[in-house]
Amino acid sequence: MKLLTKISLNFLSISLFIFLIGIVVFYYLLRQQVDKNINLELQKRQISILSQLQSAHNSSKLPQEISDKVLIIPLANSNYPAIIYSDTIVFDSTINRHIAYRQLQFVAEINNQKFLVKIYKSLTETDNLIVRILLLMIVLVTVIILGLLVLNRHTSQQAWFSFYNTIKKIKNYDLNSHEQFLLEESEIKEFNDLNSVLTVMTDRIKEDYYNLKEFTENASHELQTPLAVIMSKMELLLQSENLNDKELQTVADAYEASSKLSRLTNTLLLLSKIGNRQFPEIEKVDLKEKIESQLLVLEEVIKNKNLRVEKPTGTKLLEMNPFLADILISNLIKNAIRHNIKGGKISFSISEKQLFVGNSGQKIEGDTDKLFKRFYTSSSSANSVGLGLAIVEKICLISGFKANYSFKDNTHFFSILFESNIDPDMKLK
Repeated sequence: MKLLTKISLNFLSISLFIFLIGIVVFYYLLRQQVDKNINLELQKRQISILSQLQSAHNSSKLPQEISDKVLIIPLANSNYPAIIYSDTIVFDSTINRHIAYRQLQFVAEINNQKFLVKIYKSLTETDNLIVRILLLMIVLVTVIILGLLVLNRHTSQQAWFSFYNTIKKIKNYDLNSHEQFLLEESEIKEFNDLNSVLTVMTDRIKEDYYNLKEFTENASHELQTPLAVIMSKMELLLQSENLNDKELQTVADAYEASSKLSRLTNTLLLLSKIGNRQFPEIEKVDLKEKIESQLLVLEEVIKNKNLRVEKPTGTKLLEMNPFLADILISNLIKNAIRHNIKGGKISFSISEKQLFVGNSGQKIEGDTDKLFKRFYTSSSSANSVGLGLAIVEKICLISGFKANYSFKDNTHFFSILFESNIDPDMKLK
């Protein structure tokens, strides 16, 4: 959820809560005030009735309207109630329904006889007035809340503009672009402090990045030279006729270790370059064509292991770096060959959403969740350095893909999902 949406929802929920509480309190206060006014009106009628009670009592014609009617009840004893204001409901036969009234009852003395007198005031008009006032208040407060919500969102957008601009620049900043990281000055002190900290941190990261990149390249270059010398000397020793079998085996082992170290150095350098996004060029790559070209390169290895290849079905154009596409397909095919069985098969399937590469083999006994981790090998192959699938995952991450593994019917399946929800800028470390 976005920050502005969160702020708006909080503002709206608090406003509605206060509004509901305010409406209830307002209703009861209004009701009390209306009742007080009606009580005053009934008191005035009480005074008038007391002065005219004798003639009203002796009259043969009683009022027909309840609002004009006066009920007079003789009291048999001296125990009479005090003046009481109350609400009551009276059935009105003229409209055939019950009507709410405010009632006042008091005691009056006529010719030394005490009587209980009740007079009434209709609440219909006041209730209708209260309803209209409440509806007006609801409409008015709703308009005010909506207006404040719009105004609050607009002002918040203006206030947070610098923050979102900073986020956008950080997301789009590329260390390989050699551009200076500049942030616009804001009117808000806290955002300026944030921009200052981010600028200093970015400059430090950029410096560390270039130092690490330079060290990696220099280390790789400097290692390759002595390794090449060592391997050439080993080759000369292997061709020597003055060594016995034990010495030849020792030299062969040393040559194999040097060769593996050379491959490991090149692979780690490649991983570093991929992680540093040193392959920014993007083109449309024909996936089927890449697979067929890599199968031609590895044709002799496939024949030596007597593997049956099911050519890819379907086609797909991917937008990615062509060099990384070659490495991705090459590593998947080499992995399928290396971990296959004699006389097994390799299969390919291309769809609009994913690529499947399958190879025959026994179920992996180890942890399959670690297959894409560095230096993890599921076999004892001496030629494997345990980085092939790590490179596959790294290429997928920077390309916005996702690599998966599954096993079914004695076949290992490696799938590359083209429509991944992973943000490569956030996922890649």
